[in-house]
Amino acid sequence: MPPPKKAPKKAAKKTIKKVAKKVAKHHPAHDQGSDLRRAYEHMSRVEILQSCHAPLKLSDAKAVTALATMARQQLQTGSNKEAANLLRGSEHLSFAALADEGSDKIQLSDELVQSITEQFDELSEKADKHWEEHEEGPAVLTAVYEKLRKSAAKALKHGAYYQALELARAAEALAHVRWDGPHKLEDGKKPRKLTAV
Repeated sequence: MPPPKKAPKKAAKKTIKKVAKKVAKHHPAHDQGSDLRRAYEHMSRVEILQSCHAPLKLSDAKAVTALATMARQQLQTGSNKEAANLLRGSEHLSFAALADEGSDKIQLSDELVQSITEQFDELSEKADKHWEEHEEGPAVLTAVYEKLRKSAAKALKHGAYYQALELARAAEALAHVRWDGPHKLEDGKKPRKLTAV
């Protein structure tokens, strides 16, 4: 049975809607709003993680606080994308720090271990590639990034796969932070309470 004559019009309308969505996604004002929303969501998740679970180790808590402080500074200067990436890194670091160590004692299939290793390698390559593009930045961000990379490799080696992936994701998020430009990040040493913006 031949399709009704209105079908081509519906297809054309769908195509127009798809193009309009793509154009809207590339609008700078839309990106700023989207980045601001992302920063808000990541900040909220970090706050929830800090308030609902056992306290983080001191070194992890300091790193999370430093990243959140730098993110707040970036929000104040309108660098929403940098803030969102800092908070995304903080969120992944929090999950890795809170991961139940006993969960890594579960026997995993060779196929799953291979998939995890491939994902880990992909995240690590992305992080290294983006990090190499940076010229210089705040010492605290560099220290956190380097510690994340080392801790991720150590976790993978010891079979703590979930932690390894979360640490690799945290490093990859921080590697996307751009501090070269009119608004350089400060060290983030001022103690501030994490609150939703």
